[in-house]
Amino acid sequence: MDTEEPVVPPVDRITAFVAALSDRWPDPTENDDEDSPWSAGPPIGAACGPLIYFPMSWSTAEEASAHAAEVASSLGLNCFDPQARQLRP
Repeated sequence: MDTEEPVVPPVDRITAFVAALSDRWPDPTENDDEDSPWSAGPPIGAACGPLIYFPMSWSTAEEASAHAAEVASSLGLNCFDPQARQLRP
């Protein structure tokens, strides 16, 4: 019995969202930039259909999450902050 969940590729807006975030902060698996807020990579690897969950380093989370919320809004996406348990404005 196969227990693996089917892989659902990210929708176009999620792909565009990750690309826009990567313009500012590159994929940590492709760049040794210690200023990257992503604590795991590649960020697109955490995308599934219309959703993406990506972990951030605590030290840069405030700046990165604010930028991510702006980018998400510009693409017509919602950004949920699990620490605040609410959608980001």
